[in-house]
Amino acid sequence: MQRANLHQSSAPFWFVLSPLPSIEMMGSVWSLGHMQAGSIEATLRYQIEALKFLQSRLHSDLCLLEDCQSPDHQNDLFDIWCTYWQDALLDYSSAGARFADIGSTIIRKAARRLHDDEKRLVENTAAQVVL
Repeated sequence: MQRANLHQSSAPFWFVLSPLPSIEMMGSVWSLGHMQAGSIEATLRYQIEALKFLQSRLHSDLCLLEDCQSPDHQNDLFDIWCTYWQDALLDYSSAGARFADIGSTIIRKAARRLHDDEKRLVENTAAQVVL
């Protein structure tokens, strides 16, 4: 008696070669593209804000040095120094608020994109089930 061969030479049922990618694959590639674009957008926005903040702070530093060297401000150096630090603390707190605002905006956009991609995937899956 010959024993039946349990292993077939054909490809498994989950590996189907098709000339066109499936709808799920295209949706996931599209979703990955959205996530990558979102992360690049977030990085660029953070860098823009950081550079704006640095420009502002460096300009303030330069103004402090010019005021300290000016003969007109010899008597009120303490006031200039205190004003400088007060402005610096306000700038740091406003920059922190801007960064938090950018972060919440990016997270909101990502959640909206994820929801839209999930909705599209469910609709495509439902359409495939009906067909």
